Amino acid sequence: MVCSVMLNNREVVAIIPVRGGSKGIPGKNLYRFGNDTLLERTIKLSQKCDKIDKVIVSTDDDEMYAISKQYGVNMKNKRSAELANDSAKTIDVVTHVLDEFELDDVYVVLLQVTSPLKMLDDLNKLFDEFSSDKKAEAIVSLCAFDDPHPDKIQKIEYGYVKSYMGVESMVARQLLPKVYRLNGAFYLTHSDTIRYKKTFLPEKTIPFVMPEERSVNLDTMRDIFLLESLVDKKLIQIEEY
Repeated sequence: MVCSVMLNNREVVAIIPVRGGSKGIPGKNLYRFGNDTLLERTIKLSQKCDKIDKVIVSTDDDEMYAISKQYGVNMKNKRSAELANDSAKTIDVVTHVLDEFELDDVYVVLLQVTSPLKMLDDLNKLFDEFSSDKKAEAIVSLCAFDDPHPDKIQKIEYGYVKSYMGVESMVARQLLPKVYRLNGAFYLTHSDTIRYKKTFLPEKTIPFVMPEERSVNLDTMRDIFLLESLVDKKLIQIEEY
């Protein structure tokens, strides 16, 4: 890792949470994309960024723990079963990492390996935009979302179709307000926000908008097929580290 640049006079810690036992895509964190697994890509991306001081992988999986040791970003022990089950919250996993390494008064950037199209330039711009807004408590990556637009979503209530949002749904798409979704690539906030507010999205969270084509998030096999199709058709370029 190259010599880092402090963020608002504080160190930056990148935390990468990965666990075994994925149900939507078996073994998805070790899916090979380009030259590396998703986990290795995210580790290398973090280590390439000169704004990050320390990289830590939290995992319960033997193979992923071995990879984290190989890159020198491992915890003392694998994550406990309690913090690796389906009901475990990411905020609790991150707090556990902060406690184990006794990290206080630092910025934490959470990177999820299931957003494989994020780029080093995205990460650098995220830091730049956050540091330029002195009132911001956090920054999160988003992308535009309108398929379907939330105002168009319906529910069935007592056998009848009702607007989920309680609004008029038969409105021209062009007249609807622009909305965004979390794309899962980056979350950045202060360690105190994580410890005491128990969130990565405090009140003064600013947006970091990424293009839709780099916002694929791998949850199901359909997402894998979409990703591979984008690569096969050369609609995206894989950034290697």
